[in-house]
This record gives sequence, structure tokens and C-alpha cells, in this order.
Amino acid sequence: MLMNLLLLIACALIGIASVPLLLKLIPPNPYYGLSTGKTMSKPDIWFEVNRVAGTALLAAAGLAAIMLMMNSGRSWWVQLIIFLVPIGAAVGGAIAYERRVG
Repeated sequence: MLMNLLLLIACALIGIASVPLLLKLIPPNPYYGLSTGKTMSKPDIWFEVNRVAGTALLAAAGLAAIMLMMNSGRSWWVQLIIFLVPIGAAVGGAIAYERRVG
């Protein structure tokens, strides 16, 4: 039960943190967003890649939260996998998109 609550809080925090990225409110910086050599080189690339990353993370956090609520009785490691798979897919998709842009 505690693991489920902690992972739901993590989903909420990821969702909240992704909104400024998808609204293009965060300027290029090395701390918040997908910071690579390519994204730091041009603001246009930064905003586009982080818009996609923010959208993917918001969707993944929502999906993970729904799946966690549906599987709250499962063991802690199953809940952890339910959390990590969508979040990891969102991060991987954002990195793949960054490699194709520009």
C-alpha cells in the first residue's frame, strides 16, 4: 500500500513537472528538460524536443497512475514495473525524437 502511494505521488510530480515543458515555458538550461548538445545549440530545437518530452511524460504519468490504481493489491515490484515501463518509454521516445530533429 505504501509503495502504491509513493508511486502515485511520483506520477503526480512528474505530471506537474512536465506541464511547463509542454507549454514551452522553460528556456534552454542544463537542469530542467532534455538537455543535450543539440537541444542546447538552438532554442527552436530545445522548445520542440521538450514540448514532445513534456507531452510524453504527462501521458505516461497519467497512464502509470491509472494502472497503479487498478493494480493496487499487487506486490511492490509489480507496481514498480507498472510505474517504470511507461515513464521509461516516454523518456526513450523523447530521446529518439531528439536524435531525429534538426
